[in-house]
Amino acid sequence: MDLLTLTKNSDIIEKTCLSYRQKICFTERNDFDMFSKKGKIVLAFICVLCLVVATTGGVLSAKLLANLYLGEGITLASLDKQSDGVGIVNILLLGVDEGGMRSDTIMLVSMNGRTKDINIISIPRDTRIPMGKGYQKINAAIGVGASEVKRGNLQEPEELSVQKVKLITGLPVHYFMSVNFDGFKEIIDALGGVDFNIPFHMKYDDPVQNLHIDLKPGMQHLDGKAAHDFMRFRQGNPGYKGYVTGDLGRIEAQQAFIKELIQQKLQPKYLLRAKDIFDVVCDNVRTNYTAKDLLSHLGTISKISSENVTMHQLPGYPQTINGISYYICDTAKMTELAEDFFSPRAGEKNEETQE
Repeated sequence: MDLLTLTKNSDIIEKTCLSYRQKICFTERNDFDMFSKKGKIVLAFICVLCLVVATTGGVLSAKLLANLYLGEGITLASLDKQSDGVGIVNILLLGVDEGGMRSDTIMLVSMNGRTKDINIISIPRDTRIPMGKGYQKINAAIGVGASEVKRGNLQEPEELSVQKVKLITGLPVHYFMSVNFDGFKEIIDALGGVDFNIPFHMKYDDPVQNLHIDLKPGMQHLDGKAAHDFMRFRQGNPGYKGYVTGDLGRIEAQQAFIKELIQQKLQPKYLLRAKDIFDVVCDNVRTNYTAKDLLSHLGTISKISSENVTMHQLPGYPQTINGISYYICDTAKMTELAEDFFSPRAGEKNEETQE
C-alpha cells in the first residue's frame, strides 16, 4: 500500500499539527533532562516513520515544517550534512537504558532515494571500539559521552556514539534518534500492540534491574510491556532456553520484530490515532530529524514495506580479550557490505550483477 494515499484527510492532520506547535518537544530544550524517564528509544524510529508519514503526509505547510522536530530537537556536531543529489540518507537509532548510560540497541538505517530500498545494519552492543587511551564496548559510548558533557567537553551524550559508528562502519551519519525502553512501551501501546510469534518460552528474572520476563511460546498479541520484554530478552533462567548466540541471537529477533511491525502498521486506521502517537513521540525521542526532512524523504519513506527492507549485521566475530568478551568488526567485510548495500548506486549494482 502506498502511504501517499493516506494524506487525503488533511483536516485531521492540520489540526493535529497546529495543536502541537506549542508542545515542549518542538520548542527549546532548556527543561529537558537526558536521564529522566522521558527520552530515547530505538525502535521508535521505525514506528515514527511509518506513523508520522501516515499522519502528516504532504499536507503540512512549509511554515510548520521548518521547526517541527519529530521529538526533542537536538543538534550534534558529529553529524554529516546530507549531500544534494547523492540519494543516500543514514539515520542512527539508539535504544538507551533507563539510566542513559548504555545503548544496547544500535542500528544504522540507510534510505536510498534512487532505488527506494531501506537497508538496516545492526551493531552488536559488545563491538570493541577505541575509547580514550584504551578500548570499550560501543554500548558504553553514550555513557562516556554523558560524563564528558558533565565535564564540559561535549554538548550532547550521543556525540560519541555517532563518532564511533562512523568510525567502525566508514559510513556518514546524517540524522540520529535516541529513545529509551519506557518510550518504546508507550509507542507500542499507542499503536495498539503487535501480533508476533514467540519462538519459545522466554523466562528471565533480574531483580537488580527489576526485569521480569515471562513470554509463552506461540502467536500472540504483544502490548507495550510484552514487546519490551521480547526486545530485552537474551538469556533464560536456569532450566529455560535462551539465544544460543547470545546478543547476536537477540539482534536477529529484534530485526524480525521490526519487519513485522512495519508490515502490520502501514494501515489507514492509524491515522485516527495521530494525536496519541505524536504525544508519545514528542515525550520520548531526541533527534535532529524534522518534519521538513521527512517531507523531503517522503518519496522513499512512503514506499516502505517488509519487501524492500533488508536487515544486516555488522560483519565480525566474537573474541575474548583480557577476560572481556568483545565483538570484533571485520573492516574488510564491512567495506564490502558498504559498497554493496550502502552506496548511492548499491541497488543498481546489485541489479547489474543479477543480469
